Amino acid sequence: MSRFSFTVTIDGTDVLTDAAQDALFDAGCADGTFGISNDVQTAAFDRDAPDFADAVASAIKAIEGAVPGARVVTVVRDTQLAATG
Repeated sequence: MSRFSFTVTIDGTDVLTDAAQDALFDAGCADGTFGISNDVQTAAFDRDAPDFADAVASAIKAIEGAVPGARVVTVVRDTQLAATG
């Protein structure tokens, strides 16, 4: 298993409300840091997964499943090397 770092941009519903944050935590996003900058919602992840695609897919599924109307529109991979363990 490796750890992958990436940031997603989220459009649609506000994911920073208390209810949305609770739902995201319950959906498995405890490894994400959610915020907003210049009116753009983001979430930065350090996610353990077999590969980068699985890490991103699981984060997108969790976000979009936990908060109705939330939609991940971009993914940017951290340029640092993934840690293995």
